[in-house]
Formats: sequence, structure tokens, C-alpha cells
Amino acid sequence: MKRMLVAAVVVAAVGVAGQATAADTVVYSDGPGDIGGGIFNAVTGDNGSFMTFCLEYNENLDINGGTVYEYDVTTYATFNGQGIGYQDPLDSRTAFIYRNFRDGEIRNILGDQGLSDTRMANAIQLAIWDIEEEGLDYSFHADAANALALIAAAQAAIDNGDWSGIGSVRVMNVWAMGQSGTEQGARQDTLIIVPLPTTAGLAGLGLLGLSTVRRRK
Repeated sequence: MKRMLVAAVVVAAVGVAGQATAADTVVYSDGPGDIGGGIFNAVTGDNGSFMTFCLEYNENLDINGGTVYEYDVTTYATFNGQGIGYQDPLDSRTAFIYRNFRDGEIRNILGDQGLSDTRMANAIQLAIWDIEEEGLDYSFHADAANALALIAAAQAAIDNGDWSGIGSVRVMNVWAMGQSGTEQGARQDTLIIVPLPTTAGLAGLGLLGLSTVRRRK
């Protein structure tokens, strides 16, 4: 369940509607983590290079052959074995965890600076699978406690008003080349952070106040 990203074009409309106007190409390579999920190293044309995680437990990608995939960007996972047109909205707790991972704050949340990169990656991936209800029993896993701690921290941030919605975190729905939007082309879904419109642009669309983060001093 590892992947590789190669190119991406995300226009301003992505930040507003959460949907890319056309399929972009992507390639993934493996990173820390040894449970069949992320971290994955992602390289995109317009969004730079970043690390990401998968949302689904039972969807796969080729990360060894440099396979190029297409993807679109939405606020929800598409297909997930439920048929084309199915939409599973991204959970705000998943968005919180990934945003803090990308911001380099995830270790501070756990209060444990001694975890290896592999164990940290495992904890994040297990937490995401749990939140997104992938039906995985990981209670026996060495990083189960850390995964549960991340979930608890995400919920606390929401309850305290420190996190709302999904912010700039989005879902990359990945497809086999030339098969976007088809059941046979559906592949793994991963996470991405996209630029949001400027404050002026949001005000014009009546979207001010949505998906914001308040950091406590």
C-alpha cells in the first residue's frame, strides 16, 4: 500500500470547491513506516515534494516500478469499494493529524521526541486508518498507544475550538492512467495540502471562517 507521486496541477478552484479541474499525474516512493502504509514520498509538478499517508487499508499502489498515476483533489475519498460516485468525507481529525505532521508539530503533540521515524510513521498511519473506519484491529501493535494518543489529541483540539473542519488538507483520489473516475481504475487515496484562496477571495465567496485553526500562545 505504498505509492509514488509525479506531477500535479491544482488551480485556485481546488481550494474553494476541493475539486481539481483535470486529472494530474503522480508517482510515489517508499518512506519510513513498516505496516504497509505511509510515509510515502510524493513529488508533484506544481505542489513540490512532500510526504503523505494513505486513507484506505484495502487499496494499493505500485511504489517499486515508478508507475505514473492520475489523481484529482477533493474533500472526500472516492469509490473505496462502494461504487463510483461514493463519497467518504475526510474526517477533521485526520486533517488535524496530517496538518500537524506537515508542520513538524506531531512529536510535540505526543510529547515523545524519542520515537524513531518508523514508529512515528506507523502511529500516524494507524491513527488515520482508525479514524477513517478501515476496520483494522491494531490493538496488539507496538504503536497502538501512540496512535490512540494522536486521535485523542485531535479530538481535544476540536472540542477546545483549536481546530475546525479540514483546513487546507485534501484527498488525492488516485487512478490508473486513462481510467480516472472508473471502478477498474480506482487506486489508493492519499493526503495533500493545497493552497487556499486569499482572504479577499474567500470573503467574496462567503467562505470566511471555514476550516480554520487557532493556535494558542
